[in-house]
Amino acid sequence: MRSTSVSRADLILPERLDVTTVGELREALALAIESGPEMDVVIDVSEVRVVDSVGLGLLVTTHRNCLRAGRRLVLVDPQPRLLRLLAVTRLHRILHLQRAIDLSGPSAIPQQGLGA
Repeated sequence: MRSTSVSRADLILPERLDVTTVGELREALALAIESGPEMDVVIDVSEVRVVDSVGLGLLVTTHRNCLRAGRRLVLVDPQPRLLRLLAVTRLHRILHLQRAIDLSGPSAIPQQGLGA
């Protein structure tokens, strides 16, 4: 995982990342990908408590759209419940995760160290 200094979040996701919220979030994420001058698209996921398959699909689609734009999606401060879901679905292997405590790189959550 590449170390980066992150001092801002492009978007803060709400408590629910599910079929009821993905419509408006899809547009906001697309804008974040298109508008930012920096390499990383930083998404604060610290408030996310509920995620369904549609929400996971949105994260994967956003990750792919970032790659196509030559950027990287970074999910900041995922809570234990979201970490477990990402580990079970093996998405922790492709999505970039960082803790909010120190976003300068050394505290990055190891992608392989989550266990399943």
